[in-house]
Amino acid sequence: MSDRLDLRRIVREARVEASAAGSARVEAEHLLLALSARPDTDAGRLLVDRGLDHGTLSRALDLEFEHSLASVGVRLDDFALPHERTALVRESRWLGRSVQIAMQRAMKARAGHGRSRRQLQSLHLLLGIMAPDLGTVPRALAAIGVDRDALIDEARLTLARAA
Repeated sequence: MSDRLDLRRIVREARVEASAAGSARVEAEHLLLALSARPDTDAGRLLVDRGLDHGTLSRALDLEFEHSLASVGVRLDDFALPHERTALVRESRWLGRSVQIAMQRAMKARAGHGRSRRQLQSLHLLLGIMAPDLGTVPRALAAIGVDRDALIDEARLTLARAA
């Protein structure tokens, strides 16, 4: 089974996600949203099969944002914010540190699953996004009760079966 990742396309789609969220930087959560919107990839299928479609992940990220603000005493209900997000920037051009870390970890995951010249696959990128114990993605997944470790194990198992 081939799941060669078109990384440029995923980054382009993540830029759209970041812009839609009003973010000036593309972060790991935007890559995750882009992958979840691609059920034609192994990572997208895995996410959707676990109930983590684009809408669910978007709500999880909104919940994480709300919880993060609440931890410093800020409640979204205290502000008259628009219900619809509007892009604050035309296109998020800059890749944030969490994307850089996700890419590095994806490359390590790729090297750990077979030949060093093996193409980067969507599951490698998913592993790179999921690997950090801290950050927006792990907090968002925890907020909706996702067992991140089980998801990582399943991604690794799927890669091992395909090797």
